[in-house]
Amino acid sequence: MTTLPTTTAAVWVYEHGGPDRLVHERKPLPALGPTDVLVAVDTAAVSGWDLKYRRGLQPGTKLPGRNPFPMPQQLGREAAGTVVATGPDTRLLRPGDRVVAVVHPENPHAPETYRGLGNLSTGIAVPGHQAPGAYADYVVRDERLFLPVPAHVDLEQAAVTLWPYGTSHRVLRDRLRVTPGDTLLVTGAAGPMGLATLQLAQIFGLRTIATTRYAARAEALRGVTGAETVVTEDLDAARHAIRDLTGGAGVDHAVDYSSHRDLLRLALEVLRLGGRLCPAAGEQNPPGPMPFTVFDLTRLEADIVGVRGARHDDALRVMSLLADGRLHSPIAARFPLSRAAQAHDLMENGTDVVGRILLKPGS
Repeated sequence: MTTLPTTTAAVWVYEHGGPDRLVHERKPLPALGPTDVLVAVDTAAVSGWDLKYRRGLQPGTKLPGRNPFPMPQQLGREAAGTVVATGPDTRLLRPGDRVVAVVHPENPHAPETYRGLGNLSTGIAVPGHQAPGAYADYVVRDERLFLPVPAHVDLEQAAVTLWPYGTSHRVLRDRLRVTPGDTLLVTGAAGPMGLATLQLAQIFGLRTIATTRYAARAEALRGVTGAETVVTEDLDAARHAIRDLTGGAGVDHAVDYSSHRDLLRLALEVLRLGGRLCPAAGEQNPPGPMPFTVFDLTRLEADIVGVRGARHDDALRVMSLLADGRLHSPIAARFPLSRAAQAHDLMENGTDVVGRILLKPGS
């Protein structure tokens, strides 16, 4: 009989601050519940949410219907691995199955889910936010918090697909309602969300313009995403590029991942009549009112739409695209779990990084 692990190496944050606040230590694993699975983590990904959580979230970040973000916490929303053991009442998974962590769980009994808004459902504890995340050798979770990964799909790619591509899929399909031939501006395009949005935009048949802060990232963005035009975040250069691509009409859609007030304003300014804007960064820097007026919205008859994450249907659709070989996330760096602080530092300060930064617990 195989002896199951009772502890795991994990990375926790006990107080807000810089990467040095991440603590690598051994922690006890909870006992398997009736529908739980024990998963050996192959890959955990570093995300912008992990960095925000570690630094300390801005006041007002608590989401309606969700519990506050607790401290201390084991970080990590994104992960993939292999099922080691299952509880007695599991029905969906068995030992040996390859799985990816669900990053936007839905409560099937919440009123929001009945309204078709499962991504907003209440009464759940999201791993990496309200429940322990995936910065660990092993995790124990309910089997419904994982999706199966086909045998031919790389676990690293699975780990970094559901969050950025799932949310981007919802942004493009449901919030912006894009159609083939539309033009799309993506600001802050070199991050995981920007890369995913540009790749999906190509699949959807859109013409794209991307902005990035660093010239060193521009060529990599073109190669990875197929963006027609990539400009550094010089506002005048961006305006000229958009005018040239659209014949002066403006873009049909814009999505802002930069969080920068000036770029958010730019995204509104370059919309065509009747265009749509999705501010998707989750915050604004510097904090304050959005840089629009009522007249801005009136003169353009513009739609401004928010987004809080993917629905289960978006997750299934992007996993299907991954299985078909139509999605690929560039990998910028891999670190052992014990070097999570260096991984965070690279994501925060690497000026030429284009691609995901991974933690490899087994290394």
